[in-house]
Amino acid sequence: MRYIVFICLFFTFSNLYSQKIPDLPIPIQTYEYDTSYIVNFGNLMAVRLVSPRRIYDFRLKNRNTKEILEYRPNLQSAFGLGFTYKWLAFDIVFNPKWNKSKTEELGETKEFNIKGTLYLKRHMLDVMFRRYKGMHIANPKDYLDPWDGVYPYRSDISNSNFIASYTIPSNYKKFSPKTSFQLDGRMRKSAGSVMYISTLHLSFIRADSSIMPIEYESSFNPQAQITEMSTVHLKQSIGYAYTFVYRKFYLTLSAFPGLALTFSSVQSDAGKYNPAGFNLSFDSKSGLGYNSRRWYAGIYGIYNYQSMRLTDELAFNNNLGEIRFFVGYRIKAPYLVHSLIDQ
Repeated sequence: MRYIVFICLFFTFSNLYSQKIPDLPIPIQTYEYDTSYIVNFGNLMAVRLVSPRRIYDFRLKNRNTKEILEYRPNLQSAFGLGFTYKWLAFDIVFNPKWNKSKTEELGETKEFNIKGTLYLKRHMLDVMFRRYKGMHIANPKDYLDPWDGVYPYRSDISNSNFIASYTIPSNYKKFSPKTSFQLDGRMRKSAGSVMYISTLHLSFIRADSSIMPIEYESSFNPQAQITEMSTVHLKQSIGYAYTFVYRKFYLTLSAFPGLALTFSSVQSDAGKYNPAGFNLSFDSKSGLGYNSRRWYAGIYGIYNYQSMRLTDELAFNNNLGEIRFFVGYRIKAPYLVHSLIDQ
């Protein structure tokens, strides 16, 4: 019950941001923005080739000795197609895992990823789900002496993350997150904005036995011998994003420090415990590329860092991100697409 109460308070607080910015109901194509700063290509459908490289790790840290145990999935570059039209944007990608030698070195990771973005007028809602099964220890040489060059692999460890974030810019007349991050239009002049972000982040770790190898146990307390962990992060962030423009080239940088109210349920060989409290976080979105009315191309990156204190001696954190290369072309939307997606 207390979790439900905290979640309700979280979204009530999020709505306070929205109340400061009026006129929410109309879609992004129709709100009044400064056309000397923003040109919108919302009447065109964008199709693109994408090649994302995902980034993820989670770490247990001894807060006294600073020793770290780090797990990573074996992630390789993927390829796919993307689509943007009016308020909807999504990518469908495939990972053929052609690098067999890397799989032999780091083990096989089964992965499932889905991400979508919904634009509601000047605001945006990002939803992402990632699940990995099969992970390896990324820093074995810190504990194994001598290290034989083999990365310890655990096929039984699974990790899932669900993240939903709602972003509100303050300088919406001169800076559009959709234009800067999704490229449904083009920034004619350099501009930036303070941005507020409310985030719900659910994280789950499961293993058949303790994720702490025997060789590492002397560096951590028994509560680090985790077999299962479920976490809820309720996060509020405020930061700044800025897009530099030179002709049809652009560079977007942003930084969003945040504070998360975190609840966890941890099952370890030492028993079950339920840490809760406030923890720090950091998010960033950046991009570099070329953007004309028809052709656009570039590189886009996102990064999320979340820390969490489990006990006086033990901390947990994860790094989640993606680097994405893309090249796209805008066309007139087919009648079927236009009729299905309401203006």
